[in-house]
Amino acid sequence: MHTRRTLRDPSKREQYDMLFSRGSRGRFDGSYHDTFSGSNNRNHDPFTEFHRHNDGHFSSKFYKIFSEVFQQETNMRANDIEVELSLSFSEAANGCIKKVSFSAKNVCDSCGGRGHLANARKYVCPSCNGLGRITTYPFTTTCGFCRGAGKVIRDNCLTCEGSGVVDGVKNVEVKLPAGIDSGDTIHVREAGDCGGLGTQHGSLYIKIQVANDPVFRRDGADVHVDKKISFTQAMLGGKVEVPTLNGKTEVKIPKGVQPGHVVVLRGKGLPNLSGYFGDQYVRFQIHFPSVVTERQRALLEEFILEEATKEQNTSIVGNWWELVTENMTGKNVMIGAGILLLIHLILSR
Repeated sequence: MHTRRTLRDPSKREQYDMLFSRGSRGRFDGSYHDTFSGSNNRNHDPFTEFHRHNDGHFSSKFYKIFSEVFQQETNMRANDIEVELSLSFSEAANGCIKKVSFSAKNVCDSCGGRGHLANARKYVCPSCNGLGRITTYPFTTTCGFCRGAGKVIRDNCLTCEGSGVVDGVKNVEVKLPAGIDSGDTIHVREAGDCGGLGTQHGSLYIKIQVANDPVFRRDGADVHVDKKISFTQAMLGGKVEVPTLNGKTEVKIPKGVQPGHVVVLRGKGLPNLSGYFGDQYVRFQIHFPSVVTERQRALLEEFILEEATKEQNTSIVGNWWELVTENMTGKNVMIGAGILLLIHLILSR
């Protein structure tokens, strides 16, 4: 009667249809809105809630059928496994093949995952009487006790105790793409826990951790390197060898380059998922020697003296030029001409 009243009531019938319609079940993700209690509960069973609000002979059978189906669906897949895998910078940059070992459920060797020996005696299922399905008008569902086989085996495998799986270690070989980075996750289907007879294997999720490199620094698909050059190279320019992901290459040093100057090598970075290659950035660090020879010291002192003289002459010329411009107008033209002649005599000595 409770069930009939529920189905006749338009509002409750709408709630019933929303909860148990085939379309909504297909989109079920373990989180739903409880239309009867008005609360959200991730681990809540909607069939139990419906049965609680609509108790009776028919609703009890209805609950038994759908709860068995619901439980059967959740048990048809084994557990997923997540592991961490550490890579060197070179392995991540170039891609590699790695073997991953981890604890997992494996198929029982004694029974081949059946849960019983091959010649074990089979009995008629007491739940469905050998039909493999249970019918409570107007519903028909697969028998949850024998899982549709119509037969059950009472003599389980002694090794796995009928589960078809045993604890062990799995070894999985996985190919990692070039350019993989820390935080990336590789999904290997059906490489997780093994399931027993009629149960799908779980998945393996490999979380990647890439070690730092002493030479290269990574920024997405781009890489950065520092290159030391001498102060004479910085002044005169030239060429220098720079490490890249594919070996060494020559880079031109501009004349008069300053500390921190960056040269970009296009396409010398890492590949991303779309196949695009990043760039390599080379930053120059100028090295100044802490010890010099006597000859080097003499040359440096001569260079300093020449620089000081040049700076002084530039300053003198600048000051005299101001005097010239001030005295090249009107009656002071002759004074300006005399100043120019004096500058010429000083610079020609």
